[in-house]
Amino acid sequence: MRQEFANSYGSTYLTVEYDHQNNWIYNDWHGLLSTADVIEGATGVLHVLEQLRCPYMLNDNTAVLGSWKQANEWIEQHWIPPALSAGLQYYAHIVAPGVFGQASAEDLHLRAGLRIEMRLFENGPEARHWLRTMQQANPQTARA
Repeated sequence: MRQEFANSYGSTYLTVEYDHQNNWIYNDWHGLLSTADVIEGATGVLHVLEQLRCPYMLNDNTAVLGSWKQANEWIEQHWIPPALSAGLQYYAHIVAPGVFGQASAEDLHLRAGLRIEMRLFENGPEARHWLRTMQQANPQTARA
């Protein structure tokens, strides 16, 4: 399962796919993200999560430019509750380089960190290692 989301200029800003081998949903975000882009993309991610009921998610922002903090309240209020209901338990977030992307991720972590097991990472290998560790610690949720 793979979905792509494009902005009004036709540029793909998000690719969502289920990684069967690792049993997690992988979100690959790109470019400057408007609030509308974040909401549309996150809604698409939620639909995938609702279909798969996968407890693990890897959210990759390494190619994101600038801030997306303006969407964090929406994520907190409208995305996290249904994501939890759909079975999400472990959320690894690879932060974008630069102060604005990092500040956005830290703000989201403050908003969501008490409701979901969320960790921030500076690179993919660390994030993947953490998700695998969570799967090993919770074998009933790791079906890969």
